[in-house]
Amino acid sequence: MTRIATANYFARNMASLQLRQSNLDRAQMELSTGKQIIKPSDDPTGSNSMIRLRQEIEVSNRYIVSQESAERFNLTSESAVASMTDVIFRAEELMLQSINGTMDKNSLAAIAEELQQRLEQFEGLTNTTNANGDFIFSGFQTNTQTYEVDDFGYRQYQGDSGQREVLIAAGFKVKVGDPASQFIENVPSTSASYVPTANAANLSSSSISMGFVTQSAEYERAAQNAPFTVNFIAGAGAGQVRVEVLDNGGAAIPLEPNKSNFLDITPGDKVQFNGIEFSTQANPAPVAGDSFQFDSSSNTSVMWTLQRAIDAMGMVSSSYTGSPDITNASTATLTGGNIVDPAVGHTIDDFTVNILAGGLYEVYDSAGSLVEGPSDYTNDNKVTFNGVEFDVGGVPAAGDVFHIDRPDSQARTDLVSDLLTELKSGLTTVDNTRSSMGARLNAIEVEMSAQYRFQEVTKSTLANIEEIDIYEAITNLEMSKTGLQASQQSFAMMQKLSLFDYI
Repeated sequence: MTRIATANYFARNMASLQLRQSNLDRAQMELSTGKQIIKPSDDPTGSNSMIRLRQEIEVSNRYIVSQESAERFNLTSESAVASMTDVIFRAEELMLQSINGTMDKNSLAAIAEELQQRLEQFEGLTNTTNANGDFIFSGFQTNTQTYEVDDFGYRQYQGDSGQREVLIAAGFKVKVGDPASQFIENVPSTSASYVPTANAANLSSSSISMGFVTQSAEYERAAQNAPFTVNFIAGAGAGQVRVEVLDNGGAAIPLEPNKSNFLDITPGDKVQFNGIEFSTQANPAPVAGDSFQFDSSSNTSVMWTLQRAIDAMGMVSSSYTGSPDITNASTATLTGGNIVDPAVGHTIDDFTVNILAGGLYEVYDSAGSLVEGPSDYTNDNKVTFNGVEFDVGGVPAAGDVFHIDRPDSQARTDLVSDLLTELKSGLTTVDNTRSSMGARLNAIEVEMSAQYRFQEVTKSTLANIEEIDIYEAITNLEMSKTGLQASQQSFAMMQKLSLFDYI
């Protein structure tokens, strides 16, 4: 027979009460926190899973932040590029209007003014910055303004060719910040541009501009033996410098307008050869001994194309020009150059007028074929050929030569036609870049949706492990409370029992 002592009975009931109280406290804590795993010891396996799931959610949150950043970058870029295409479309319309034969000087000036506004608008778009003030089209050089105007009025790219990438998912990077060198500078050109490089031994810090084709017909006809060398040499008059241009074999190239092997200019003047034109710098002015190399490039810039179109609107003369050869013995001139018979057709430039003895002249075209003469110019002091008429000034000498160039208006039509081809190529490169941006935005959207779905599943799994079932928790709380109350009442009643009550 086992004897149960009062102390033993008391201890057993107290332990039961404490357990009931502990269960109630646990039920209350679970209900107040909403969690069934409050400390790792509650469920070591579940706790480990919770840590892993929380890490996965944290990594996913970082991917979403990167995705949102990449999306903002590409949306900003895409918006700017979309506006660029609008500018190009309008510029194309204006350039097409300019080659209409009915356009007069005032109309062309109005077109030039609007083209200037469009160029400045385009420049502003290329210099777009994000919310942080970073230039988004400068490559890695985000603190550098994308385009700046040089001393000759041309917009020059200041960034590099780098392109940043953002990690938006495991093993998946998306590009942001397309450098302008890839889609504004990298435009295929039908009329090449020429880039000058100063000789390291130059005595001055002067420079020359980019070389661009202004006379398309002459450029296509001439042999372009690049790289060319531009030398500034002694022998000019006061306040002038003398220029010569050599081909890659060292042969001198005839310069416009008098087809001589050198030209005396005032610093700041333009120089033309082989249908190519470049500008010299007035301050600082070049000095004798300065030299530059012109290297050709098969690519051009949308910026340069628009600037050249603006410059072309100033080519308004509808008359042929006659320039005396530098070797002429007389000071006679040919002026006028008016087209008196439009029906003849005027598709050839670069005629040569040779003065013969006895008041006669002959005219040859650029291919060396005789088109007029020998004819007498003394009857009315006029030289006429192919429906073009010049007035003879002074008294020519036998052996004098005059070089005839086509009207600027015809050269403008040829040039703008070439520039339209370049602009179409520029539109293609800009549109291709915009398409790439759109593809990236689609990819970002897909990855963002994937991350949100992943988080939804992961958070649900985490909740199943960590969080309570609210209905079950309330039931546990009520059962624990009822059990504690029953234990307390039972213990109180058992304390009143005594054997003496039954004797």
